[in-house]
Amino acid sequence: MRIEVPSHFRHAGDLSPRYASQDPRDADFSESRLELDLRSCEFLRPPAVLWCVVYPLLAQSRGVPSVLLVPEDVGVCTYLKSVGLFELLKEREVVVDDRGIAQRRDQQLILPLTHFDTQDAVENLANQSLEALTSSDLGSSNLYPLVSEIFAELGLNAVEHSESPIGGFGFIQFYEFSEGRRFVCGVADGGIGIRRSLQRNPELAERIYYDWSAIELAVRERVSGTGQQTRGIGLYGVAEDMRSPRRQLIIHSGLGSLQISEDVESEARRTTLFPGTLAYASIPG
Repeated sequence: MRIEVPSHFRHAGDLSPRYASQDPRDADFSESRLELDLRSCEFLRPPAVLWCVVYPLLAQSRGVPSVLLVPEDVGVCTYLKSVGLFELLKEREVVVDDRGIAQRRDQQLILPLTHFDTQDAVENLANQSLEALTSSDLGSSNLYPLVSEIFAELGLNAVEHSESPIGGFGFIQFYEFSEGRRFVCGVADGGIGIRRSLQRNPELAERIYYDWSAIELAVRERVSGTGQQTRGIGLYGVAEDMRSPRRQLIIHSGLGSLQISEDVESEARRTTLFPGTLAYASIPG
């Protein structure tokens, strides 16, 4: 099976559902080989990078040999290598032919693409990120604690609720976007997804039929798959933080996605599969 990504690849919702909706978490995912074809890609947003991690690693966990065909655009290829995508995949036996691509030291990369699977690991990464931010001159220093706290909250959610066979992955970077300077923080897993997590709560099991409605519930206060009154405030708190001017939170889980910002909170929509859950926060710097 070959999945071709678009030339401007923002997130999994840009993919053709013909192949990308085949779920590598399923026990009957039995392709003889998986190729993720990025050769024509000229631009990738951070949420797309996280999909490029999760999908092939889930396929590998099912015993399906996986290959990442790197972009022909040298600039895009250099970015993906510098953020840590290629090495992370190669360490887990995904084939990546990145010969001739230099490792560029990116001063704006606060936390490269990193694996975690415990609460202690998440907290250590958040502390390391805060130290890296404090010693930098990137953006407004009053935002440094917020950036590290958001990463910690999203990472802890992945560890506690995802039941991911491949763990979680996250990164933090400072970007010069066309719309201005921004801190971005992304976390993704290949776990059961928000819907199945919330359905473990008997009070919610009969209220959730779709991934998109599950995401809408998950950002409400004290909604949790545990059913405990003291839980369900983490993701809600992040969502509330993102309702400030020019901030944005995107959540993509299974076949549903939701965008939250100061002016936009449309209904969650149906979209192309993200196998697990992705959360992406963007904060003006």
